[in-house]
This record gives sequence, structure tokens and C-alpha cells, in this order.
Amino acid sequence: MDKRTLVDHTLESIQRTATKIAALPAEARPDAYDAAHHAYANAMHQLGQDNVAAGRWVETVMSAIRALVHEIDSASHPV
Repeated sequence: MDKRTLVDHTLESIQRTATKIAALPAEARPDAYDAAHHAYANAMHQLGQDNVAAGRWVETVMSAIRALVHEIDSASHPV
């Protein structure tokens, strides 16, 4: 898989995950974030990427998911 395809798949995954989490009630979100974190970390492990860069990638993806959930919430509940 080339880098462009990998980036496209990652962005699509972030959007899907954030949309699913945003649809959950607030009390269910911490568990959903944990599940997503484990899923992304396991994916990196399955790819043989168990290094610092892989950990940073997972944290970057999770930050993007959290930011997108926040944006979805803000759009759904404008102040």
C-alpha cells in the first residue's frame, strides 16, 4: 500500500470513528475512546510497528478523533 492510500484510509477511519463516538451519550464515550485507542494500537502491532513512532501515530490519530468529535458536538449544539 502506498503512502497516499494509507493516509486516505487513516483519514476515513478517523472520520468513521469520530462519527460513531459523537453519536454516543457522553457517559459512554470514555469506553469508546479506550476501545478505539486499543484498536489502533493493535493495528500497529499487527503491522509489526511496536516502536515510539507507532505510539506517537496512535496518539495523533486519537487526538484527531477527539478534535473531530468536539467539532461534531459544537455543530450539533451551537452556543
